[in-house]
Amino acid sequence: MQLLEMNGELERAHVAEWVAKLKKDDAAPLTNEDSLDIGEIRLEERDLVVALLRQYANIVEKKKGCPPLAQTEVVHHINTGDAAPIMMRRRRHAVSENAIIDKEVDDMLQDGVSEEGSGAWGFPVVLVRKKDGSVRFCIDYCALNAVTVKDVWMKRWRLSMTRGDSLA
Repeated sequence: MQLLEMNGELERAHVAEWVAKLKKDDAAPLTNEDSLDIGEIRLEERDLVVALLRQYANIVEKKKGCPPLAQTEVVHHINTGDAAPIMMRRRRHAVSENAIIDKEVDDMLQDGVSEEGSGAWGFPVVLVRKKDGSVRFCIDYCALNAVTVKDVWMKRWRLSMTRGDSLA
C-alpha cells in the first residue's frame, strides 16, 4: 500500500476502485488465514494482502515444503549479452549437508518446481541456516548477476529509492 501511495498509483481512479472492491469482496476465507505470516505490516495492508490472496487463491498450487507455484504463462528471458555460459563447480559440503541437498533437489523434481537440465549454465548450492535452526536451500547466482544486462526499469527503481525515499 505504501508503495502505491508513494508513486501515486492509488490516485488513479481505476486502481482505487479495484482496491475498494477487493476489500468488500466476500471470497472464501483461506484455510490457514489466522496463521498467515505476511511480515510486519500495517493492519490495513495486511487486510489488503489477505483480500488479494482470497481473490486469487485459485491460481496458486500448493506443494508440500515448497513455495506456491503460480499457474501463469509468463516467460522471462535473462539477457546475458554475449557472455559465455558459466558452469561453476559444486561447493564442498559436509555429508549431512549433501543429504539435505539431495533431498531438496529430489523434492523439487518430484513437485515439478525444478527439472533436470543438461545446459551449459550451472551454479552452486548454498545452505543457509535460519534462526530456528532449519536450513534454507539457495543457489548462488552472483556470477550470473555479474553478466546480466540490467533492465532499464530496474535502474529507474533504484534511482527513485536512493533519492531518500523510504518505505517505512
